[in-house]
Amino acid sequence: MAESFDLLMDVSPKKLAWNFLVHVVRLWKAPCRYNPKEINSIEMGGRIQASVPKALVRRWNDNIDEFKMYKMSNFIVVDKREKTKTSMNRWTLNFSHRTVVLLVENPTFPLQAFRLTQISELLNADRINDSQLIGEANTFTLP
Repeated sequence: MAESFDLLMDVSPKKLAWNFLVHVVRLWKAPCRYNPKEINSIEMGGRIQASVPKALVRRWNDNIDEFKMYKMSNFIVVDKREKTKTSMNRWTLNFSHRTVVLLVENPTFPLQAFRLTQISELLNADRINDSQLIGEANTFTLP
């Protein structure tokens, strides 16, 4: 029997037992305000933001890498409407002591970190979305 995963469009704070298949696109370590050598949190961005709080940084610091696929489950979903937006999604998945992350050795779908747009499409567009990054050869849309 195939394992079932939740869809990002269904995310809400109504449950904790979320089960996702995830490609980590961007990962950064936020330093502590008072001691820049200390990590305050680990942040992951893409189609949705995930955050590892300071209390769990030691557990996950060397266990999650960019551009790898993971099975991730058991998050606390938080509405980030008031906070800085690092993704277009309204929700942030906060790691808890119950969060489980397993590396997927052979990903079942390819990583598409960027949605490329041809320059000709941009020139003919009525309006350009502000989540697009424009480079020399192509335009990159943030996932």
